[in-house]
Amino acid sequence: MRMDLSKVCKHDRHPLEPLVTPLTNLGMKSNIPMTRIWAMPSKWTFTIKPIKNLLQRYVSDGRNWVDPFAGENSPAEITNDLNKDRKATHHLDALEFLQQQESESAIGLLYDPPYSFRQASECYKTAGYESAWKVTKMDYWSNCKNEIARIAKPCGIVISFGWNSNGMGKTRGFEIVEILIVPHGGDKNDTIVTVERKLAGLFDPQ
Repeated sequence: MRMDLSKVCKHDRHPLEPLVTPLTNLGMKSNIPMTRIWAMPSKWTFTIKPIKNLLQRYVSDGRNWVDPFAGENSPAEITNDLNKDRKATHHLDALEFLQQQESESAIGLLYDPPYSFRQASECYKTAGYESAWKVTKMDYWSNCKNEIARIAKPCGIVISFGWNSNGMGKTRGFEIVEILIVPHGGDKNDTIVTVERKLAGLFDPQ
């Protein structure tokens, strides 16, 4: 069943409940739903069972969702991947792709970038780029998040994946809806999924 995210923020009761808790006056949660579910690791994040289940709840058929780091198995309608062999609607540098999207045009975005500078550098070199220096700079990733905040509709959803729960953050006008922690056992890092909702209007990084 597809969730009608267009109605988000228009009612006292959030249409995604019980996935979210009521807002406080400052746009913060009194309690942030947090779930921890063990699963086998996978190179393709969206195939990990508890993550796949979460995406089915939020993204459904993917209409009007954007994914700048699509890889394989992305449920988003508008997808991008550096590797031209991947099944994606675009094959651009992620920041360049995001900069081409219209402001407040997406009901939701997925943010599943490489989780480290080393991974990012390897992705660029695998895709045939001679230089990967820009993706080893924090500014690049901050700018990607700024663009995502610009593209998301007011009350739109952004789902971030990685080794931390930083997500888009309050300074970009987002609040956390829920957090999913997926441990993989042994010495492997957990995969952390942060679901956020955009509270403010048009984001201005200036």
